[in-house]
Amino acid sequence: MNYMDEQILNIKNKLNQNAASNNENTILSQTTVNNHDKNITEKNSTLWLGDKLITLEMRAILDGQMVVSVPKFFKLMPLAQAKFKYPSEHRPELIYTSEDGTVNITFNRTETPLAVEELPDFVDQMADVLRSVQPIRNWMGTQVIVNRSALSIGQIRFIAAGVDTNLYNEILLFIHAGQVMMGTFNCVESDMEVWLPVAEHTVQSLQTVSVPLPPTFEKGAYSL
Repeated sequence: MNYMDEQILNIKNKLNQNAASNNENTILSQTTVNNHDKNITEKNSTLWLGDKLITLEMRAILDGQMVVSVPKFFKLMPLAQAKFKYPSEHRPELIYTSEDGTVNITFNRTETPLAVEELPDFVDQMADVLRSVQPIRNWMGTQVIVNRSALSIGQIRFIAAGVDTNLYNEILLFIHAGQVMMGTFNCVESDMEVWLPVAEHTVQSLQTVSVPLPPTFEKGAYSL
């Protein structure tokens, strides 16, 4: 899956000529959301993943300024694995991965300034670049939605050729503190229908917190 992930990140960097380099020697802060922010109303929930009922858990992202719900068994990708999967210096700031590493949810800041009303045009520009450079098998379209926390999110969905198999990809573009943030969800095409509810839950759960959540540190992870 390396090729697809690297290409998406390279496209992000083309759209943001001033993106900062990663500092690979630091560690990534994360925390499970607790009662520190009264605006967070969603607690741990469950979701059917095929024929299994899984637990989802709210996690803090982007320096504790936003939160998102991901499967509880997803872990932060260790630094060694992240370096292998994303050999470029522009790897994502935050990578949550399934136990077998075949499903990934990532988040990254682009440092591209943008107003919320400009988001639809930005999504179209991103889509045009993707379609011009990606080995796309099935283009599934774009849209800008407002999730249940009133956050505007651009979605770009497509299936593309990976190294060994076709991959379902969903790119999420949203604004925080006046800048574009990018999330990605990917899995192998054959597992797409099973994992689509998790992708949708990810989109709907994204929200800003009023007070940054205090971080804890996980050994082996990294950040920008």
